[in-house]
Amino acid sequence: MTGEDAEPLWKEEDDPLSNCISTRGEQDGKEEQSQRYHPPLLYAQPVEGADAVTTAGINTSEGRQPWGTSLRSLVFTGRWLLGVDKARGLMGNLLKVLACAELEHGPIVFLDFEHAQPTEAETAVWNQVSAVLEEAHGILAELQSYNGAGQEIREAIQNPGDLALQEKAWNAVCPLVAKLKRFYEFSLRLENALRSLLEALTSPPYAPMQHLEREQALAKQFAEILHFTLSFDELKMTNPAIQNDFSYYRRTISRNRLNNQQLEAENEVNNEMANRMSLFYAEATPMLKTLSNATTKFVSENKTLPIEDTTDCLSTMACVCRVMLETPEYRCRFTNTDTMLFCMRVMVGVIILYDHVHPVGAFAKTSKIDMKGCIKVLKEQPSNSVEGLLNALRYTTRHLNDDSTSKQIRALLQ
Repeated sequence: MTGEDAEPLWKEEDDPLSNCISTRGEQDGKEEQSQRYHPPLLYAQPVEGADAVTTAGINTSEGRQPWGTSLRSLVFTGRWLLGVDKARGLMGNLLKVLACAELEHGPIVFLDFEHAQPTEAETAVWNQVSAVLEEAHGILAELQSYNGAGQEIREAIQNPGDLALQEKAWNAVCPLVAKLKRFYEFSLRLENALRSLLEALTSPPYAPMQHLEREQALAKQFAEILHFTLSFDELKMTNPAIQNDFSYYRRTISRNRLNNQQLEAENEVNNEMANRMSLFYAEATPMLKTLSNATTKFVSENKTLPIEDTTDCLSTMACVCRVMLETPEYRCRFTNTDTMLFCMRVMVGVIILYDHVHPVGAFAKTSKIDMKGCIKVLKEQPSNSVEGLLNALRYTTRHLNDDSTSKQIRALLQ
């Protein structure tokens, strides 16, 4: 099939702008005139030996202009959209049109979150990250069982002259602060693990989709970090004892310094460490903030790596998770009932990271993430399993309340 005979992907009658009429009033005695908007015609055609089913192009006044690359690559990088026909206002829809065409022609990559194993090329990074992730389950279990020293602290505050109660409260708080220190130190190791994964999943010459296809085990580890992060922050947000305990610890240390006393616990959590921990736990979502800062730092330090390489990695992963969740043929491949929730957490995690790192965020019309589709997927699940994820989108993203966010998206998250 030649370019001239290629089947159109976008026809004028399908274009919501094709019937828009602009009118001009009478000028200099001339009759009122009208101008009809004529959209460019997108087309796709098979290419023998291509790595995907089709290539695509656009019809312009100068004739048919093929892009000369695979439609799959166009769908999942989207960089070509930035300069094409902006004046005609099609940018919000072109990527979605091509994405739909991609799904018609063949499935996108399926991320095997349950069984992916590292290839020889992935082993070095996988081993490094695996050593960190081995601790993640223990950290979550400790946080889940964290009860705090609220009773002891209240009794000590109500009876400031009772030295026995003061000592009881101090002895109850110190092991808890040591536990909080371990959580904080784990966040630093997680930050380094994320950096290693970003380096592996954004390195040239491969596009984001190619990385996900080639390095499934690393993509799974990236997903596990995001799953841990959202799980940790959900537990932290619902446990006020964490900040109460640490605040009491710092007040006691400060009071003893004024009295020229030094407690043994200061040797484990010195003033500098306490300051850093205080900033960490002051965040509503401290682990997510750590990952966000790490990703931003990764982008700023790698001057030769375009920011799009990182944000495309995130948006591609969000797209893959959404399609896996909304497509029955993919969902039936999950052998574990928890994989659905895992996939939803990962989708939300990469959306939030994208929104923090990308200059205009995830909610703008130019975003490469289909936010309406992602929110719809979440809302189709039982509310008790996704309310925390919806709240994460409502309260931990950066650009939701920007003027560029559509009213429909805001309404979906109300």
